[in-house]
Amino acid sequence: MPTALLNDAMLRGIAGGENLVEFWDQRVPGLCLRVLPSGIRTWTFRYRPKDSLSLKRLGLGRYPEVGLALARERAEKKRVEVAGGADPQGERVAKREAERRALTFDRLADSYIERYAKRQKTSWRNDELLLAAHVRATWGSCKADKITRADAAALLDEIAKRAPTSANRTQSILCKLFNWAIESGHIEVNPVAQMKQRGKESAKDRTVSPNEIRVLWQAIGNGHVYESVATALRFMLLTGQRPGEVTGAAIAELAEIDNDARARLEIPADRMKARRAHVVPLAPIALQIVREQLNRAFQGQDHVFPSHFAARGPIARHSMSQGLGRIIAGLQVTKDGDAEAVASLKANPPTPHDFRRTVATGLAALGVLREDRLAVLAHAQGDVHGLHYDKYERLKEKRAALEAWERHVSELIAPAPAAETVVKIGRRR
Repeated sequence: MPTALLNDAMLRGIAGGENLVEFWDQRVPGLCLRVLPSGIRTWTFRYRPKDSLSLKRLGLGRYPEVGLALARERAEKKRVEVAGGADPQGERVAKREAERRALTFDRLADSYIERYAKRQKTSWRNDELLLAAHVRATWGSCKADKITRADAAALLDEIAKRAPTSANRTQSILCKLFNWAIESGHIEVNPVAQMKQRGKESAKDRTVSPNEIRVLWQAIGNGHVYESVATALRFMLLTGQRPGEVTGAAIAELAEIDNDARARLEIPADRMKARRAHVVPLAPIALQIVREQLNRAFQGQDHVFPSHFAARGPIARHSMSQGLGRIIAGLQVTKDGDAEAVASLKANPPTPHDFRRTVATGLAALGVLREDRLAVLAHAQGDVHGLHYDKYERLKEKRAALEAWERHVSELIAPAPAAETVVKIGRRR
């Protein structure tokens, strides 16, 4: 247990060894610098509370963030408190325990969203939505550390009766939330740890057929939903991007919009699921949608598809699902050939994410190479080369693929030509 008159030059030269080493300061009794084998250096203050035979240790911060002078100042302050009968470490533990007992699930969820989800997850709004839709009403006022495994199983089973997929997504979010809470010192146990998924999901293979695309394209523009939602749905059907990537598209992410051959949406890494920047070439119809959105833009608008309710923010991701649901619910047969498509859309309603699968499947049917399809969808190749070394954007190939898809969609949605009048002329005698 080395004891020395610590100085800054000495501290800068201390490195981690095979074991934990403590350096005690001769100037301030009880002040210690603990050096872990990893090299992490932490200040502590050791003291004996009044009327106690046991020594306690109080953390004062890490070096070099907390320098020698500040560490001595903090230690001296604690020495004065201890001399007056205080127990700083005991008080800190008691305060933490009181906060833990008073912490409700609502407060814990708020902290998780603000301190973890918003910083680490591009899909944090989805976390917020699922917690609000399925969890807060039941657990909101409950003490976070009193939620049991049985409580979690009962809640998730109830959700699974209505929506198996939502139950599983909610379970994943809760597991992440409780793990974060443990790491942050808020609770001790994760009630959903290693719990099997409660919802039984069927494989997702829904695509939108050509006739369904024709019917939906027309219905999307019939005023059943707000204009931003309608245009975002059409944009997604043309580009195959994820709902969150489309709804969150910022005007600042648009590049060379006045150039038909180079216009593109440049999505930064922090908005992408794989945390890799992604460039989406804008083929003619998608570019027209973007230009019309910009022509309608109001002062201070930051996003391509602004929310009707929060004028300066983007439309919410769940607005896409809700909007598509309203559109399909309002479908009616208006012409010959629509009946089958309308019936299949109502019997098995697609989701906005199914538009993405439709584009991928359609590109394959058009003969677009797999590498180019993956590039359009921002799916990285799974090998080391694809993940870490291949940085080629395939911009030319992506543009050609999306232009081919738009030509196909244009043919599907084009009005049927008027029937020609056939005049039979009798033979002259």
